[in-house]
Amino acid sequence: MQSGAVCVVRLYVCTVLSDVVCIYVSCNFLFSISSVVEGTNVSGVIPRELYTSYSDLTVLVKAANQHGSATSTMAAFNTGDIKKPPTPEITHHCPQPLEIYWIVQCEDQGSSDQLCEVQYRPQDQQGWTQEEDILRSFLLLTPRPYTVYEFQVRCACEGPQALMSDWSSVYKAWSSESAPVKALDVWSDCGVTSELSQCALMWKEMPTWLAQGKVLGYVVTLSYSNGTVAVVNVSMSKPGGLCVCQEKRCRFTPSLWGVSSVDVSVYNSQGASKPAPLALPTSGLQVPELSFTVNQDILSLNVSWSLPPQAIENMHEYVVQYKQVGLPPTQGFDWIIVHQNHTSVILRGDFENHTAYNVSLFAVFINSSCLLASAISYSLHGLPPKVTEFKVQHISDSQVTLSWQHISLTQSKGLILCYQLVLNNVTVYNVSRDQNSLHLLGLTSGHHQVWIRAETKAGLGPSETINFSTENSHGFLKYLVPGIIAGMLLLIMIIVQMKTCAKVPDPSNSKLLQQMKLQFNSSLTAIFSPLESNPKISELEVVENPFWDANACPRKRSSPDGQTEGVVGEERTHIRTDEEAVKEEDADEGYSKIIDTDEEERDGGESGSLLEDDQFVSDYEKHFMPVVV
Repeated sequence: MQSGAVCVVRLYVCTVLSDVVCIYVSCNFLFSISSVVEGTNVSGVIPRELYTSYSDLTVLVKAANQHGSATSTMAAFNTGDIKKPPTPEITHHCPQPLEIYWIVQCEDQGSSDQLCEVQYRPQDQQGWTQEEDILRSFLLLTPRPYTVYEFQVRCACEGPQALMSDWSSVYKAWSSESAPVKALDVWSDCGVTSELSQCALMWKEMPTWLAQGKVLGYVVTLSYSNGTVAVVNVSMSKPGGLCVCQEKRCRFTPSLWGVSSVDVSVYNSQGASKPAPLALPTSGLQVPELSFTVNQDILSLNVSWSLPPQAIENMHEYVVQYKQVGLPPTQGFDWIIVHQNHTSVILRGDFENHTAYNVSLFAVFINSSCLLASAISYSLHGLPPKVTEFKVQHISDSQVTLSWQHISLTQSKGLILCYQLVLNNVTVYNVSRDQNSLHLLGLTSGHHQVWIRAETKAGLGPSETINFSTENSHGFLKYLVPGIIAGMLLLIMIIVQMKTCAKVPDPSNSKLLQQMKLQFNSSLTAIFSPLESNPKISELEVVENPFWDANACPRKRSSPDGQTEGVVGEERTHIRTDEEAVKEEDADEGYSKIIDTDEEERDGGESGSLLEDDQFVSDYEKHFMPVVV
């Protein structure tokens, strides 16, 4: 090697790789042996053609800039003395305190002494922390409790040309446990109600770095309104019992009916955390109105609200929760605690596209909570489906009422903004999403067509069409119902009359009247009296009355000329002749045998065989003829 090489400040001869010497420095420099060789601010390489094996080299480093230059001291060495020790091996560790041990073979290098470097980091971090001038073990003074640490070691055997070995393989070790230092995050899923019987007690699994040990179980303290207290130890060694944990959230399965307060704590082998109280849902509190909005993003829900005009007394914090609509309790559910002075939060999770989520804001007090606001939001809006059950509810001559079924939140694929109806492809009606009917007025007679479709932020969905006609519909509907009512009333009146009225026989079938007709035709003078030219049938008398005693009530008969016998009548008397007596007897016999053709047909003609002396009164006589009182 020629003299006059340019060097700078400090020089570290570190290794020989493929007969190449590596040099480390700490600033900018120019490096030269027989000529100038440039390098970086930390290293430089002497090309292999500039030296030979087991040759003596003299090296110096010079750094220069616009302000001047600096030269290191001369370094002289033989390239045959440069040897790299084997990689050390980490053998074991002690958890408390956390200390690792390793071995390295320096005897082959002609030395039993060594100097090592250690680098370490928690498993969940990227950067390494390095420690120098370590001998045979390394003690980590303040490790994070119950944390996995990664370690690597490299060593250099003492000698004139000591080189560092390669880094060892990564060694992992747990630090010792400690009692949990933070309370659990406790909340409840009550669905759409505030009834404790419908609420599910939930809490989030504590991260390992906060639990500071392996979680052995939970302690749930239930205080009831009647003064009793129940302490439930939920052991994690028996999964699926009183506690079910999924996706880093745990659910307490027993009911909360009748409880006045609930506390939950977690414990490990070193102790338990501070009990975390559950903010029981409370209704009926006076709460201010807030402006509450939820905006969707691709992977999150951005929630914001306004501060109340006046501070809510005794409020500690906010809780923002979201619940996937349509799922059972505790599924698709999560919450986050927000400081009382903040007015926004970003909810992150595995949100499904075109899916509705109910986002709610709660005010949390010491042992209670109150709902402040809620809204329905979608992680991503899509086109709504077709409207179902679109039909005519009522129709008349000039108006119609149309109805349809609301699209449910689980099927809408987006927040429904309105329902759009188009009449005859001309008139457009935008109906609120809260309504499910539309009343159309002023329709002309004829055929009409209406189609409906729902609208979301993504656009309008497919349409559903209905056809109807108002022609001649007014006459049918106008008179149908009154006609039916009138017909029913008439039918009722006929039935009542038939049941209440007695049947009257036909007087034309009476033998008495037939005989009188013959008498009238044979002798007008015998029938009609000069004093009475218009005889009346009502003057006829019943010959026999079986219901009265003939001796007790003598019969009073009228003569054809209107005169009476044996009684005072019109102040005149008349002595009856034998011919008149015979005529009267014949008339009595004929009149007492009045025949009703209906009865004759019903009785098979047996009425004609009645004897003259039978005590029989016909229906006609009962109905028309006078009786003695």
